[in-house]
Amino acid sequence: MSKDVRFVGWAKRGLKLGRLFWMLAIIPFSSAMAGQITLAWDPSPETNVVAYRIYYGVAARTYTNTIQVGKVTTATVSNLVAGVPYFFAATAVDDVGLESDYSDEVSGTIPLPNQPPTLAPLTDLVIEENAGQQTVNLTGITSGATNENQTLTVTATSSNPGLIPTPTVSYTSPSTTGSLRFTPTPYAFGVATITVTVNDGAASNNVTSRSFTVTVRSVNQPPTLNPLSDLVLLENAGQQTVNLAGISSGATNENQTLTVTATSSDPGLIPNPTVTYTSPSATGSLRFTPVPYAFGVATITVTVNDGGASNNIVTRSFQVTVTPVNQAPTLGALTDLVLEENAKEQVVNLTGITSGATNENQTLTVTASSSDPGLIPNPTVSYTSPATTGSLRFTPVPYAFGVATITVTVNDGGASNNIASRTFKVTVNSVNQAPTLDALSDLVLNENAGQQTVTLTGISSGAPNENQTLTVTASSSNKSLIPNPTVTYTSPNATGTIRFTPATGASGSSVITVSVNDGGASNNVVTRTFTVTVNHVNEPPVISLIPDVTVGVGLAVAPIAFTVSDAETAAASLTLSASSDNPTLLRNAAIVFGGSSTNRTVTLTPEASRTGSANVTITVSDGTDSASRTFRFTVRAKPAAPGNLRIAQVE
Repeated sequence: MSKDVRFVGWAKRGLKLGRLFWMLAIIPFSSAMAGQITLAWDPSPETNVVAYRIYYGVAARTYTNTIQVGKVTTATVSNLVAGVPYFFAATAVDDVGLESDYSDEVSGTIPLPNQPPTLAPLTDLVIEENAGQQTVNLTGITSGATNENQTLTVTATSSNPGLIPTPTVSYTSPSTTGSLRFTPTPYAFGVATITVTVNDGAASNNVTSRSFTVTVRSVNQPPTLNPLSDLVLLENAGQQTVNLAGISSGATNENQTLTVTATSSDPGLIPNPTVTYTSPSATGSLRFTPVPYAFGVATITVTVNDGGASNNIVTRSFQVTVTPVNQAPTLGALTDLVLEENAKEQVVNLTGITSGATNENQTLTVTASSSDPGLIPNPTVSYTSPATTGSLRFTPVPYAFGVATITVTVNDGGASNNIASRTFKVTVNSVNQAPTLDALSDLVLNENAGQQTVTLTGISSGAPNENQTLTVTASSSNKSLIPNPTVTYTSPNATGTIRFTPATGASGSSVITVSVNDGGASNNVVTRTFTVTVNHVNEPPVISLIPDVTVGVGLAVAPIAFTVSDAETAAASLTLSASSDNPTLLRNAAIVFGGSSTNRTVTLTPEASRTGSANVTITVSDGTDSASRTFRFTVRAKPAAPGNLRIAQVE
């Protein structure tokens, strides 16, 4: 069919549609190419919705097309003509086929093709190594057409970020100018290409790029050496090693042979250090030994030379302070101990206590500490200076076991080198305690009683310091009446349960035995028993489960099938009755039974045009006992429409 014929046909449907297709007829084919619109909506609040439908057309509230999209909250409508407004609405469909009213209407249009943005050419740059921040001005920035007012974004990239990091762009749309800022990487040289891109955000034909080169010329750099920390040593200290780090030629592109030297301002205290270094390593070391018995301050100067004609030396200095020292006190070695759990007070003798030198007469103090006070509390020390002996006393914590390290310290009160320490281990071997379980009460049940749960309490390992994994088991003396119970227990809980179901139709008694085992080699089990007595009783009738029923208003309800039975009474002799808790929706008289013997049916007839829910209870009786089933009968109206229909994407 030709465009003119389509135009005439649509014109008959109204002036508005006629004008629309006249507009389509004058749009070039390339501009009116097909596109798609993605819709989104909030789900209907009804829980029984199973699908949604999308309605659309080219006039408001006049829908010529329908799509069913299933139980989702987004849908894409394709093959839409660019430049033409479309109108959309959605409905919800529930599980009985009822359809909601239309949602609110939304409209959308596939945009026409975009013109690319513009950017003026950029000039190449030549700069020196380690140059400061550079600024490049951008001009000629436009959206590409006077009738396009998109928000423009300007970005920039570097082909060599190790030389020129990605520039920072300063630009605010819709200005025609902007700028770039960048700082060359320190000590780097070479060439990088900077690419500047203007993007108008359209789906296509939206990008224009310009490039320029930045050439960084090399400059010689001085060598480097990290700062060195001052040292404080004690008199008569041994050989010292000082690590040197951060040694370099000053730039990654300079490969000179480096030499490292070191001198001392006071060789009578610290001789000139020995240097260990191999170029071009970034690290090295100094070694020196203070002159015996000397003390004072010396300055060590370290120099790195890259051999260049100029700018070739870096120097670092640090001070070495040597201070006079005191002689440490002494204490004889101590022997490890092995004890049993709950052992009594222990006494450990201390010997060899001195000030460390015959000419030192300080007042000595002796202290002791435990690494595990929860096992061995800090010992009590008995000592009077300047005696060479003393003692410790301690008592292990009741029921605790393990290993603790006892540290004994002698302190002569000097400013430094004033402490001597000795340690010994105390190992306390564990003794197992029997687990615990509270007594259990006897049970009396009726025949065919359901599953029984018995709570277990007072379960423990028997001592607060015993953390064994406990296991709980249970057995029955009469398994034909009470099968072995199922135990539910997780160590180290103080409680658990056992579950069992008496055998169907059985009566009598059984002794249930429950045991707790802590897994120890001995003294590891506690047992409790109780008696379960099952008395014979009459069996009530049985009625099968009846599922809930939901129907739409005005729809017929099919008969609902269920079964009845009784251990002592024939199914045909069982009687049925029913009740509704909402007679305004469903009267008792509108509940009608059918079927015979075991297989029965019930038919429900709700009041006309009523909606709501009723709990329907069906009772079966054998003349002595009865059983009931309750199910929910719901009559509902058509579902609520989906909300917040919106256009998520236009392509």
